[in-house]
Amino acid sequence: MAVVRVKRPPADRNIFFQVAGYVAEIGKGMRLTMGIFLRQLFKREASNTLEWPEQPADYGERFKGKHFLTLRDDGEIRCTACFLCATACPADCIHIEAAEHPDGSIEKYPSRFEIDILRCVFCGMCEEACPVDAIRLGPEYTMAGAAGEKWVYTKDYLSQRSVLEGGVTSVKDENTKHPDLDREDAAQTSHLKHGVH
Repeated sequence: MAVVRVKRPPADRNIFFQVAGYVAEIGKGMRLTMGIFLRQLFKREASNTLEWPEQPADYGERFKGKHFLTLRDDGEIRCTACFLCATACPADCIHIEAAEHPDGSIEKYPSRFEIDILRCVFCGMCEEACPVDAIRLGPEYTMAGAAGEKWVYTKDYLSQRSVLEGGVTSVKDENTKHPDLDREDAAQTSHLKHGVH
């Protein structure tokens, strides 16, 4: 077996210039960052930082936030337990158990309606699939918490949480999902889409 001896690579005499180049670029970045920091600290430049929660974020009308269930005029949940929202959900995060309603004029209602919010992708497919306008995605965006049970939204939480101020009554007729609207009615319905919070 032959041993091949390889020469050591020549010493790189430009290593100082390479290190100096790195340090110079880091210095430029730090100078830029410190300049912005000091200008904003002494109010010479407006900051884009949002002071949340003291200053709430302003999202557009099409924002899809926390879910809520709408109510009928009599205060009952509008959901008819048809399972269309659970079927349309791509994340498979909606769980419904149906039961016969004590009122004979109403076929069934959800005895259990839960959304595992950690699995939800906030796509709005449940809202679009619902034929009776029972579930909507509202403007709420704060969802901080540490407890595991907090992330499963129950029927009571979805319909009666304090932010909803007693629940949101659906603005649509019982048997109509997409009524014909003129421009003025559309603006009003757009405002009412998320309910009054």
